[in-house]
Amino acid sequence: MYFYLKQLVPLIYLRIEYILTAYLSFAILKLKGTNYLKRTKERDDINELKKKIEKNNKKRLAIFIAYHDANKIPQSNLNYINILKKCSFNIVYILNGKLNHKLLEQLNMMDCYVIRRENIGQDFGGWKDGIRLMKKYRIINDLKWLLLCNDSNFCLGGKNSEDFITKFSEALDSNKEGDFISLNCNYERSLHYQSYFLCLSHLIFKNKSFDNFWKKYIPLNHRFHAIESGEKKFTNKVLNKFRPKLMYTSHELCENIILKLENDYHLFLKNLPKSLFFLEAAFDDKTDNQNDINMGILKIINSLESYNPSHVFGLLNIIYLKAPFLKKDVMRQGVFSYSQIYEILKLENLNIEKNLSEEIMEILIKGGTTYSFMESKRSAYRRGIPVFGKIYEYQFESSLIRDKYFNK
Repeated sequence: MYFYLKQLVPLIYLRIEYILTAYLSFAILKLKGTNYLKRTKERDDINELKKKIEKNNKKRLAIFIAYHDANKIPQSNLNYINILKKCSFNIVYILNGKLNHKLLEQLNMMDCYVIRRENIGQDFGGWKDGIRLMKKYRIINDLKWLLLCNDSNFCLGGKNSEDFITKFSEALDSNKEGDFISLNCNYERSLHYQSYFLCLSHLIFKNKSFDNFWKKYIPLNHRFHAIESGEKKFTNKVLNKFRPKLMYTSHELCENIILKLENDYHLFLKNLPKSLFFLEAAFDDKTDNQNDINMGILKIINSLESYNPSHVFGLLNIIYLKAPFLKKDVMRQGVFSYSQIYEILKLENLNIEKNLSEEIMEILIKGGTTYSFMESKRSAYRRGIPVFGKIYEYQFESSLIRDKYFNK
């Protein structure tokens, strides 16, 4: 009981302090007269964007939220831009920060419409400002697809990007696939579609529920507000009324692992989340029967479905489903190790450029691991880093396999 209270009391304090600070900061900004037009005043001529969209027969627009150093655009972001261009998107590049003139010209050369804004409300704040601006100038009226995305993922480029371009383009061109396209669906604690990649058809962004959501959304600098009042509420109030198309699913992953396994399941096992190493107990060490191996794979995938798919399936999706994305926080959140990610980047069949691999590893090193924040509980809490308890301890199916592992 004492140990539980010792952990709970600091957590309650940090939670209250964080939300009060976020609301106070926003209240001060409102008193200073902040609004979306003032926040987006550092931008290119809006008529240039209008002309580009008029020439785009596909009528697709991406609002890409970026957060990086003013003097360097990450190669990962440049890869992402190239993917979107090949999928016929015009791109609104909203940087939550400053950008030097040389890099601004580089983005303009890549046909990006650039907005520089103060980081108010993080990515959801950027999307809200971008959407309101597009509505004010009636740019959104003629669109068929509106993509909301950000740079919280590494974009790996290489062969996986080529596969994604084909797969995503087919989904966009089809009238039967769905009313919106998401990379995956998150079933952790509550069903929601993760906001780092949501491609919406005109049926959604011309619906009243879409407008109502953005009118009511308060752009706080608060991670959990963005999740609870942002992506989860957006799912419940808007997306659940429409048909989803998922780019990556657990059942498709399971099928592809079984097809490509060829009795060697070690590549599969070593790319599971490091905190779930015990899942190997789902396999019988004494059998090479394919049906038994397939059953072990199914048990493991089933046990992972209740966690954040962009985390736990991150490396497996890259290997078996040719996904070109990896969340930037997977090492800091304690999901994968430095060596696991390094081994993936070295795979020859992915054809990942050396400079990108070096950039990814540098960012991961600077971001630290879960244990890097043990002496900075406030910083950890605000990043969603689980320093107050074990990772993945609450899920029933994985707990059963864990008990089997430790009782051997």
